[in-house]
Amino acid sequence: MKDVKILECVFKSCADVFENIIYPVSAGAELYDQNDIILPMHDSVGESISNKNPSYCELTVQYWAWKNLRCDVCGIFHQRRFLDLSGKEQKYPYRIEKQPDKITLQKAGLSYEKICGLTDKYGIISCKRENLYETVEGFYNRNDKQNFDDIGLLREIIREKYPEYVSSAEKYLKGTLSYFCNVFIMDKINFDKYSQWLFDILFEYERRKPKDLFYPREMGKLGERLFGVYMTYIMDNTDISWAEFPRLHFSSVNGTTLKNLSFSKFFYHLCPPGTRRRAFLRKLKK
Repeated sequence: MKDVKILECVFKSCADVFENIIYPVSAGAELYDQNDIILPMHDSVGESISNKNPSYCELTVQYWAWKNLRCDVCGIFHQRRFLDLSGKEQKYPYRIEKQPDKITLQKAGLSYEKICGLTDKYGIISCKRENLYETVEGFYNRNDKQNFDDIGLLREIIREKYPEYVSSAEKYLKGTLSYFCNVFIMDKINFDKYSQWLFDILFEYERRKPKDLFYPREMGKLGERLFGVYMTYIMDNTDISWAEFPRLHFSSVNGTTLKNLSFSKFFYHLCPPGTRRRAFLRKLKK
């Protein structure tokens, strides 16, 4: 039997194990106050970068799993963002549900049998790409660019350390299809290979960036772009099998409703993700 562990990144909150496949993990636990809830699984034991969570976000859980977790299949979900593995035809890259209750997760195909079957067939299961109607790099520069050439620094590091990825980086960054959220499922061999590549680049980036700069969620956002570069390389240069599934966003978790527009059903139906209408309104918003 496969040992499947999908890690749900949770921040200062409660969550339950689901069907012995989805395990909540306290992210950034090293920074918690004494009254904060720390779950049985947390990213501050063993070899970790838990204290870097304000910048690395869910990637602190990924690093912890890479260094400390033994299993056959490993994945990263967020408290409010899962993958929908139901296989039902969906027009858009994600859909919104109220909360991650048992019935909703079962309908999303999140079962041991389903995940085992998919991972027998695919080495990497990622989220569905979203059409931005502008380049990945252009979108990043308009929304997240810092006061130095951060994408340029990533390019420089990839060119020096992983030159075989240069063409994939250019293809992805100059394309309009973007991966978001750092959510995926992989067999542990591929999970470890990807993590080694990802953190080697991010740690080098950290060493070279301006020392006095702190940018919230910086590494998490750059990690999203690097995931796209990695997937582009996998698709174009390897025989590793892969599949994409829509994301599942939850508008309410533990009784708290997030006001972020990506969790708003009204905005979702008014401007569906991956459409020209949403791309147009995103540009107006900026």
